[in-house]
Amino acid sequence: MIGRRRSLATARIVILLAGAAAAATPVHGSALQTVPVPAGRVYPTEPGPLERIAIRPSLDVPAPRRTAHVAPDWPAGVAGRVRYRVHLVVGASGEVAEARVVSGIGPADNSRPVASEVAAVLAAVRQWTFEPPARAPMLLATYVGTGDAEGIVVPSPIERRPIRIGTGMRPPTKIHHVSPEYRDARNAGLSGVVILEATIDPEGAVSDVQVIRSVTGLDEAAIAAVRQWRYTPTMLNGEPVPVIMTVTVNFQP
Repeated sequence: MIGRRRSLATARIVILLAGAAAAATPVHGSALQTVPVPAGRVYPTEPGPLERIAIRPSLDVPAPRRTAHVAPDWPAGVAGRVRYRVHLVVGASGEVAEARVVSGIGPADNSRPVASEVAAVLAAVRQWTFEPPARAPMLLATYVGTGDAEGIVVPSPIERRPIRIGTGMRPPTKIHHVSPEYRDARNAGLSGVVILEATIDPEGAVSDVQVIRSVTGLDEAAIAAVRQWRYTPTMLNGEPVPVIMTVTVNFQP
């Protein structure tokens, strides 16, 4: 059973926001499909520098309360229910320091103005404010869409128990690598291989790291580097799931 420490490290909240009901007319019975976020210059598609180092809320470090929100000014042509998953990085004063759309779900209609919807979502969430977080920068996962009750804040669902990567389950692909900083240790002649057990959350972020094989003087540098790594989400039955896997950090002399 995963211990309380790991559960706390992976706990987070999900904030649900919707535009006013008049912003869209629900389409009953229309198919919904995942819409890949298209490339473009009006919004970031990769984690920004703050998101890469941001902490996630836990029971010990809860998410800050939102103090102001702005609903998206949806562009003409939005039909039916659409929803976007957004990552927000909250700064020390409670401002939204970074925001990016991760994915979207909407009616199966390729003519929808996805790029303009994303721009409207980001323009809105960048005006949100929060109480100053206990620690910053803090990463929040947020859903913004039409058809939801406006302004509702709910706790995240219970985290799934991480699945250990092994035979029959393909490990996630690393998409962002950070090398360890160990200049002083190298000058002191320290070298070796640190073996770690990393918990990867459903978004592909490293949420917890435990040392399996230690090398004196190098463990902290290894942990600091691995915590900044990012992976592709691991999918199981079409849903992203948390996983546990072994990683190694090689310190050359």
